[in-house]
Amino acid sequence: MAPSREETPRTMAKPNPQQVARAGEHFVAAELHRRGAYAVTFAGNMPRIDMLASNASQTRVVQIQVKTSSAGGWQTSTKRGLHREEPSEEETTFWVFVELRKNVAPPEFYIVPEWWIQNDIYESHKEYLDKHGGVRPNAPQSTHHKIDGRRIAAWHDKWELLDIF
Repeated sequence: MAPSREETPRTMAKPNPQQVARAGEHFVAAELHRRGAYAVTFAGNMPRIDMLASNASQTRVVQIQVKTSSAGGWQTSTKRGLHREEPSEEETTFWVFVELRKNVAPPEFYIVPEWWIQNDIYESHKEYLDKHGGVRPNAPQSTHHKIDGRRIAAWHDKWELLDIF
């Protein structure tokens, strides 16, 4: 006999995309603070920057774009892709990818220099278009771009790249 409605455990409501994004930003800020840095979030009010972080003496400040996924990769735009090479000066802009999965606790973090991810998006999209005769099949006008975890796996927990601890 099936359990009655009263006996069935309640399930949590699924967070909407904005809640997932904000949770990721808070997890990144918390991890930065836990490691001895300072962070302030902008909650979508600053284009392409979700937070600023600094070392305790405030002699180094970095800009961070946070991308959060709760299932199967991170979403961005092909417009974020640029042909880039590693800069000769010290990097101060990073993307932090946060993986929030129901069965993964705590969250997983991937810290990626902006120049690298911009080039990766550019190269990945170019390769995709080359395979399809230079035109995106099904939705030629779409700028949607998914970043699979395998592409950024080498950047797992690379917090030291921020150089603020």
